Amino acid sequence: MQNLTRIVVATDFSVPANAAVTRAALLARQHGAELHLLHVLSPLALYPGQAVEPAANGDARLAAARSRLNATAGRVLERCNVHVHIVQRVGRAHTRIGEYVNEVAADLVVAGVRGEDSVLSLMLGSTAWRLLRVCKRPVLVVRHVPLGPYCQVLAAVDFFPHTQAVCNWAKQMAGDEPVQVLHVLAPQDQDEQANESMRTIAGNLMANLQSDLPYATEGQIGVGYPPVMILQHATHCNADLIVLGRHGQGGLEAYLLGSVSKDVTQAANCDVLLVDAD
Repeated sequence: MQNLTRIVVATDFSVPANAAVTRAALLARQHGAELHLLHVLSPLALYPGQAVEPAANGDARLAAARSRLNATAGRVLERCNVHVHIVQRVGRAHTRIGEYVNEVAADLVVAGVRGEDSVLSLMLGSTAWRLLRVCKRPVLVVRHVPLGPYCQVLAAVDFFPHTQAVCNWAKQMAGDEPVQVLHVLAPQDQDEQANESMRTIAGNLMANLQSDLPYATEGQIGVGYPPVMILQHATHCNADLIVLGRHGQGGLEAYLLGSVSKDVTQAANCDVLLVDAD
């Protein structure tokens, strides 16, 4: 299981981004990892008008952003005793984030949820494939202000190549807490024999998976529409984190998030961690 040694958290200084920074800081403290705080300023934001000389205006905005980064890093140090590497870039957010994550070989990228200007919208919207093509690292989408480490972690698996990575990351996030592993079968219409056969196969695959993992898990097989069943199970077990493969249909739709991953990430009421195969 890969050690969590370097975390990059993207911020636009919004309230949701602050929640992501707090979660990233808690994880960095928990795992003894480096924490990199990254802000990407759009080139258009540097020169919004002609009221002042553009170069001076751009320098002022960069300096203001740098000051906010320093303040955020100071709060992280005070509250979590975690030192922060401050990083500032100019350009398109998905490009600069991906470049920096690859540059420092980060193990995890953390981002918050908000409206059209959020990093999440870049991942789930029309530019999703661009970020995912340059950033193959696990991405943690933070939805709430964290109160402490994760306590209830749900790993949603499909028995494709990223399944073991999903379980390992779930365990990494859960620490000493148990991990629940869920596989959801899409039912075959009016073919009970086929459904029963699929349940048997899935049960065997789940048993094999659990026996191969070096830690205890609680396995369950569900039947229904996968995104709905995953979300219902997460609600039932009070999950504060769902971990699943980035391409939910076994790697199909390679230029976008898989449909299951996308639906769960958009609708979940808890944090979601998207991973690829190791």
